[in-house]
Amino acid sequence: MLRNEPKQFSMYSMLYNRIPEKHILKTINKVVNFNFINGLLEDSYCKYYGRPAKEPEMMAKLLIIQYLYNLSDEQVIEETAVNLAYMYFIGINPDDDLPDPSLLSKFRRQRLGETTLDEIIKEMVRQCVEQGIIKGHISIDATHTHANTIKKVPERIMKHLAKKILSKIEKENGIIPEAINADIPDYKLIEDHNKAKAVMKNYLLQLIKEARENIDIENTLEIKKH
Repeated sequence: MLRNEPKQFSMYSMLYNRIPEKHILKTINKVVNFNFINGLLEDSYCKYYGRPAKEPEMMAKLLIIQYLYNLSDEQVIEETAVNLAYMYFIGINPDDDLPDPSLLSKFRRQRLGETTLDEIIKEMVRQCVEQGIIKGHISIDATHTHANTIKKVPERIMKHLAKKILSKIEKENGIIPEAINADIPDYKLIEDHNKAKAVMKNYLLQLIKEARENIDIENTLEIKKH
C-alpha cells in the first residue's frame, strides 16, 4: 500500500544547511522532479490494502546512491545513516530510521519489475540536461552517469544473446525443440553478482551446445555468429 503523507521536517533538518550548495546530490535534488518514480511504479503497489510501503521515490534514490558510489545494499544503508548529503537526497530527516538493507533487494525484485534502474537514472540525467546544470564539474559527473546507464552488465548481455538465439531457432524451425531449454534464468533474483554471472554463462554455453545438437547450425547463420 502506498502512503501519500506530507513530509514533516524536524529541527535536525537544519543540519542540511551544512551541505555545500554545489554538492552534486544537492544540485540534482533541486532541479530534478522525482515524482515520476512514484507514478512509474504505482501499479506495483496496492493503493488501499496491506501494510504501508516504503515510499518508492526514497527507495529508488537509495539505489541511485548505490549506483553512483558503487555500494552494496548494506553499505548504502550504513553510509546514508552517517552522510548528511545522502539523507538530504533521499528526503528524510537526520533522525529518521532507514529501511533494512533486505528491503532494497525486495524493492528491486517486486517493485521495479520491467522498469530498470538505468531508465530511472536516464530520466534523472535528461531533466538535468533540460535544466542546464551540465556545467563545470557536474557535466563530468552527469556525462559519466549517462555513459554508465547505457552499459550492459555481463548478465544482461548474456540474457540478450540467449533471447536472440532462441528467437532465431524458433524463426528457423517454427518451434523451439523440447531438447532445448528455453527457460532463461532471471539473474536479477540472484543477489551475488559473481554467482549471477556464472549462472548466465553456464546457461548460455549449455544453450549453444543444445542448439548445435538439435538444429542445423550451419544453416542458421545468425546463431552461428553468436
